[in-house]
Amino acid sequence: MQSVIKEKLAVCHTCCGPTYRESAKRQLNTTYFDDDNIYYCILTDDKSYFNDVNRKNLVVNELKDFYHEFPDLEKNEAFLESMSKEDYAEKFQHDNYLFSFSAYRFNILQAIRLGISNISLLCTDTHMNLLGDGIWGFDNSYFDKKPFLYNVVSQWDESINEPTISGKKLSIISDLLKEKYNLTVNETVRLVDAAARLFLFKDTNQALEFFNVWNGIIETLYERNLINLYKGHYVIHDEYILAPIYDVFEIPKTQDVRRIFTVKHDMVNERFWQYS
Repeated sequence: MQSVIKEKLAVCHTCCGPTYRESAKRQLNTTYFDDDNIYYCILTDDKSYFNDVNRKNLVVNELKDFYHEFPDLEKNEAFLESMSKEDYAEKFQHDNYLFSFSAYRFNILQAIRLGISNISLLCTDTHMNLLGDGIWGFDNSYFDKKPFLYNVVSQWDESINEPTISGKKLSIISDLLKEKYNLTVNETVRLVDAAARLFLFKDTNQALEFFNVWNGIIETLYERNLINLYKGHYVIHDEYILAPIYDVFEIPKTQDVRRIFTVKHDMVNERFWQYS
């Protein structure tokens, strides 16, 4: 059967904990479909949970699969592992655990190793609307403009020189990019909400360069005890980390003008421990 998608596309979900795994599995079984050029990449804490998913081009890795290549990963960003909701909630509330959104960078690495440079990173309560009609949903015309980044929910501009917490978050990354990679960030950068993002890189070389810079910045933030500035209530956010990186890669950005993503923000079910 000929593919209806003209280029390889990676649809990626990261999920740890019972409720997030359940949501990702439901997306695979009920929302998505098989296509020669669509690859589903899952990054999780328990890959055996997906053994019974019958989906073509399914790639499932545990985060720990990357520990040998990235020695700091286990120390800094290991997933909170638990087989029951009750145990997960107990650990989340009492072990001072915060999920790192930047773990999603390993979805990008999964895709690169499949030879894919079109990569969508999605929260588990979000899905990508494939096979659209040009008005609603994704279609092949999206591949015509690269590099490009599409997102959903919101985008906003901020200055890296503002004497605020936000400005400090941005200026730290800007300084690291200059120090480590001799890359200069513009004074004003565009921040992108992380609920759903579609990266259309020029090629896998650009995607790998992007991954390496993102990974290098994260490792340095932990090494220098700077990561605390990016901590939220239950996650370590990545919007302020990524905005200067987007800027130096000169990746144009736009919001989801043709509704290629559906976002439920199912907080009660997925973050149940906060609402019980």
